[in-house]
Amino acid sequence: MTPRIPGYCLLQRLGGGPITTVYEARDDETGEPCALKLLRDDLDDRTTAIKLIQREARAGLALRHPHLVQITAASVLHDPYFLVMDWCPGETLRARLRREFRLPIAEAIWITRQTAEALTAMHTAGFLHGDVKPDNIRVVAGGGVVLTDLGFAHRLGENAAFLRDGFLLGTPNYLAPEQCDEWPVEEYATDLFSLGVTLFEMLTGTLPYPVGSLRDTIRRLRREEPMDIRDVRDDLPPALATLVGQLLEREPEDRPSARAVVQRLVRLEISSLRRAA
Repeated sequence: MTPRIPGYCLLQRLGGGPITTVYEARDDETGEPCALKLLRDDLDDRTTAIKLIQREARAGLALRHPHLVQITAASVLHDPYFLVMDWCPGETLRARLRREFRLPIAEAIWITRQTAEALTAMHTAGFLHGDVKPDNIRVVAGGGVVLTDLGFAHRLGENAAFLRDGFLLGTPNYLAPEQCDEWPVEEYATDLFSLGVTLFEMLTGTLPYPVGSLRDTIRRLRREEPMDIRDVRDDLPPALATLVGQLLEREPEDRPSARAVVQRLVRLEISSLRRAA
């Protein structure tokens, strides 16, 4: 049965994750469409879940960027715990990849550049996203890209207690190597590795590491080098292939910043327009 939330009419379930369910909704006062993320009732560790949704609210209410999901209201101090977000019609990058397998080079650059702009805004404000992947990148109807789901967004160092307790915060195939160490750490560059995996997937239809069990994935990230994208596609602009490789560097300090990624992708976009002219 669809829950009742004061002030909002929940229309249909859109999806969700381990601790929340997302609904298409309508604001009772304005009649405007929105998305509402509601904390689930069937949680074993409700205390941790509440802390995570409170962190998400803090990040989402503090940040403003055209390529970043906008949280417009939050109830995170008492039941029901929920967040209200702008309605973004369109589809996820994951849905797009399922349909098309891989994207044209120019479009992959365009999507990555806008996502990197959102990460630049987050990092400048002192936040990591923590879960960059195709499922959390929305290609909006009418143009533009929005980085969504701030469920793992946090400031540097805030995950230390969760990591010590053995929590895996993120999605295994998109984790950075430093998140898989015996003593995991996170830096802004952690988001850039995940962005590199996403760009690799957009360009090739596959991942830079073989897909396997969680244990296999963690082991590979700890010990093995990612696949060289030039072994999968030999038609990429050299500057783009180099950028993918640098985003997937095992050492965080060897990866470019989000701001530098934006600058390099803008140059690649300009070059692609000149070639098309």
